Amino acid sequence: MAEASAAAPPPVDKKGSVLSRAVVPVVVVAVVLLASGVLSQLVTPFIRRDDWPFLLPQGAPGLADPMNKVRQEGRWLSYGWWLGVGQHGSPVTAVVVMFSAYVLFVVGLWRLFDARGRVAGALLGLALLLSPLWIRLIYWPGTLSASAIVAAAGVWTLPSAARHRGRLAAWVVVTTILSVLTYPPVGSLLLIAAAVHLRHRPWKHVLLLCATFLAGFALAVVLSFGLGRIAFGQFGVTIAGWRNPNPLASLDDLVVNGGRYLRQLLVLGSTLRWSALVAVVAVVVGLVDPRVRPTLLRVGAAVAVVAGLECAQTLATGVRTNVRGSGWAWLALVVPAALLLAGHPWSRRAGQVALAALALLGLLAWRTDLSTHQATRATYAEIVTTASRSGNEVVFYQRPEERRTSRGQITEGALRAMFYEYAGVVVRWCRPAECAELAPLAGQGAVHDLGPMTGVVVPPPPKVL
Repeated sequence: MAEASAAAPPPVDKKGSVLSRAVVPVVVVAVVLLASGVLSQLVTPFIRRDDWPFLLPQGAPGLADPMNKVRQEGRWLSYGWWLGVGQHGSPVTAVVVMFSAYVLFVVGLWRLFDARGRVAGALLGLALLLSPLWIRLIYWPGTLSASAIVAAAGVWTLPSAARHRGRLAAWVVVTTILSVLTYPPVGSLLLIAAAVHLRHRPWKHVLLLCATFLAGFALAVVLSFGLGRIAFGQFGVTIAGWRNPNPLASLDDLVVNGGRYLRQLLVLGSTLRWSALVAVVAVVVGLVDPRVRPTLLRVGAAVAVVAGLECAQTLATGVRTNVRGSGWAWLALVVPAALLLAGHPWSRRAGQVALAALALLGLLAWRTDLSTHQATRATYAEIVTTASRSGNEVVFYQRPEERRTSRGQITEGALRAMFYEYAGVVVRWCRPAECAELAPLAGQGAVHDLGPMTGVVVPPPPKVL
C-alpha cells in the first residue's frame, strides 16, 4: 500500500510548469547554441563521407548509390526522405533540420518529467539535450534527418496516445516501425520516453508496453526484410563487409559475438565513465527514496529491454554498435537524476546536483567533438579553396598505405565530395607519372602546382573520424 500511494504523481506548480514549457526551453537552447560550439556546425557543417550520397543528386561523381544503404541496413524511409527532400537541399539545411528535430524531441521528452522551478527545469533540459552520444551523429544529417523527425513526432504524440490502451499500442507499433525503417536506435529512445510517461501506472502497463515494443520491432524487421525481397530478391539485408559480420550459427559464434558485445560495452563505459558514476549515485538515492523507487524501477525495466535488444542484435549478427548508436545509454544515465526531482527534498537536491554534473560533462563532450570536426573541416575547406582557385584540373594523390585503409578512404571521400559541392570540381586520381611527381611532395603541404593541373595530396586521416 505504501508503494502504491508513493507512486501517485506529486502536485505540480502550475506557474513553474508554464514557465518550463515556454521560457526555460528557449533559454536552454540559446545557452547550448552559444556555449557548445554547435552553432558552427549549423553554419558550416562538417559532413562525413557516407552521408554525402544523401545530400547530393544520384550520379554525383565519386558517390555511392543511396540505395546501397537500403540494401545494407533497410533504411527505406531515409531513402524516401532523400528522394523527396535531401537531394534538393544543402548540407546547411540538412543539419539545421536534424538539429531542430532533435531539439523538439528533447523538449517533448522534457515535459514528461516533474521538474519544479526554473533551476531544476533548466538543469534537466541541459542534461537531456547535451548527450555526448547524440552529438556524434550530427555529421550525418542527410541520413538521419528523417529519424530525428520520427523521434520528435513520436514523443509529442505520446501523451495523447497514452490516454487509451489501444491507441498506445498502435503508437508503439507505428513509431517502432518508422524507427526501424529510418534509424533503429530511435525506437529505443521512444520506448524509454513512453516508460517515463507511464511511470505512475501499474506494473502490468509498463510490461505490456515493453512487450508491444518487442512485437513492433519484430514486425518492423519482417516488413523491412520483405521490402528487400521485393526490391533485391533477398529476404534480409546484406551487411557491409567492413562491419565484420559473424552470423550466429554455432556455439563458437556465440562465444565470439559475446566477446564483441563485451568490448562494445567496455567502449561505451569508457566514453561515459564519469557520467555513469554520477548516474550510479542517482540510482542509489532513487532506490532509497520511497517516492522515487517505484518510478525508477518501472523506467529501469524499459532500459533493460532496449539494452537486451541491442545485446541480442550483436549476438545474432556479430556486428558491434558504435557508441553513437547507443543513444539510449545517455537517457539511462539522465533519467534517474531527473526522477529525483519528484522525490523528497533531499532527493530533489541530489537530483539537481546530478543533472548539473551531467550537463557539464555533456557540454565538455560537445565542445571537444565539435571543435575537432570543425578543425578538420577548416583544413579541408582551405584545400578546396586553394586548389580550385587556379581553374586547372585537380588530381588526388594519397599515400598507398593510407589509401588501402577504411580511414584513408573516408578522408578521401569526404574531401572529394567537398570539392564537388563547394567548388563544382570533379576530382580524379593521379596517373602513374603524376603520382610519381606528387609522392615526394607528401608532407610538404596539400596543394601543388603541376603546370596544366593542380595536385592535391590527401591529408592523413584525422584522429577523430
